[in-house]
Amino acid sequence: MMNSNTPLAKQTAGKNLVSVVYNYKQWREQFILIILRIACIAGILLIAFSFPTATAGDRILFAGLYILLLAITVAPVPYNVRAYSFLGMLFAVGTNAILAWGPWLDGSIFFLAFIALAALLFDNRADIAAAVISTLTLAVIGTLQSAGLYELKSADPALITNAMAWAAYTANVLILSIVIVVAISQFKQEFANIAKKMQETFEELIKERSQLEERVSERTDELETRTAQLRSSTIVARTVAEIQNIEELMNAVTHLTSEQFGYYHIGLYLLDENKKTAFMQAASSATGKQFVGQGFHIEPSRRNPLYLVVDQNRHHISSDADNAQFFNDVNFPLTRSRMVLPLAIRGSVIGMLDIHSEQTKAFNAQDAEIIQTLADLAAISIDNVRLINEARELVSQLEANTSTQARETWSKLTSRHTPAYQYTPAGVRPIFSPKKNVPEGSDTLNVPLMLHEQSIGTIKLRRKGISASWSERERNLVEKIADQVSLALENSRLVDDAQKNALRDQMITNVSARIRETLDIESVIRTAATELRKVFDLKETEISVGFPQSDKKNTNPSKV
Repeated sequence: MMNSNTPLAKQTAGKNLVSVVYNYKQWREQFILIILRIACIAGILLIAFSFPTATAGDRILFAGLYILLLAITVAPVPYNVRAYSFLGMLFAVGTNAILAWGPWLDGSIFFLAFIALAALLFDNRADIAAAVISTLTLAVIGTLQSAGLYELKSADPALITNAMAWAAYTANVLILSIVIVVAISQFKQEFANIAKKMQETFEELIKERSQLEERVSERTDELETRTAQLRSSTIVARTVAEIQNIEELMNAVTHLTSEQFGYYHIGLYLLDENKKTAFMQAASSATGKQFVGQGFHIEPSRRNPLYLVVDQNRHHISSDADNAQFFNDVNFPLTRSRMVLPLAIRGSVIGMLDIHSEQTKAFNAQDAEIIQTLADLAAISIDNVRLINEARELVSQLEANTSTQARETWSKLTSRHTPAYQYTPAGVRPIFSPKKNVPEGSDTLNVPLMLHEQSIGTIKLRRKGISASWSERERNLVEKIADQVSLALENSRLVDDAQKNALRDQMITNVSARIRETLDIESVIRTAATELRKVFDLKETEISVGFPQSDKKNTNPSKV
């Protein structure tokens, strides 16, 4: 859509206004052409009928006037030349008719047509001048004829009139002239009013159209800006979501946001546990990078944007145009607009995204809404990466503990059981003193039994006779078998431990049941001592009840 502020739009609007202003003039030019064309056709008929009876002078007059009529109709002459020439021809024909026949034939018709067309074709009171000229012409001819100073060209006595007849005839023409002039004047005035209203309406439409185009242009520019911001936000979000290192993540948030949105400085702060100090973690500008790692105390102030964001958990926008609200940071003297956004997780602010611009009033609510979505994603990503790192550390600790526990458990287990078995042609036999550190040869293969990254044993294989060395495929196969053996050994150990725990729990249950069979203290102690001796096959069992003498002198312990 064409903007109304462009030169092309203004030029088009101006041409439209000019066409409205001069619409009446264009109508008159078309009107005179139509009248002239009709007169050319009608003039042929008029000459044809009057030429036989006309005098030589009339024939010359009619022929000359018709040639002039054709000339102004066909030739590209100005409007005034055509109009005045045509009015002059009407007046000449009318005057000639009056001089020849008096007031009784068609002379008055040409005079009335002369007056009417003068009113239609001109605005500068030409109709009044035509009426005055026509009336004076009739009066002069009538006066001269009545005084005997002029004789009519016609010899018909019936056409001869006296002074009273000329006066009456002149008065009639004057009255009709006045009626025509007034009527056409009213028509022209009404037409001018309509044209003026049309012009005012059209100007109002042009103005409204201009305002509408401006609003549409503003909305279009705003929509394009929002689309570009959303596109930039998507690019930043896609990149940030793939990063799993907190330091790299925070640097990516500041640099990509500054690059995509065109802000000269963006700083990312994280709060301490008390939310009293903000530590700058990343910055996009060279000046901001100098403050990375430093802590900034958040003082309670209505002008401190960091405090307002932490306190209200919502964005804060300020500009140097609002001197009372703008916080002038000496570290960033180029800043003229500033927007601080909270980094919040589950309603709790963990940091801020501080955005600076060199332009006045560079931020609005729509900008804050779009970039706040990006800030929320950054906060979630930071929290997720932190949780992932904590989970990895916990898994690493668990793996280390499990590995240590597996080594200790199997060390104790192998110290109490037969450490190794060997298959020979004679069968499977235990090895009480297995050979250690036997090097691999062309026919020997050593594969460790790995459990939780700890070696709990070794599988040693040896080929019959002399053969080729072990291939990589065979080694991989033996390693997979070793993994299964390790899992089977661990499962067997766990089952054995579970059985022992079950027996121990059953033993405790039986002892507890026998002890609870009586309510006598001595019987309870006696039963407990007897059961403990039986369970552990002891030589002697002693149970003492009471406080030591050092704690309470008057307490007598009981022994069974």
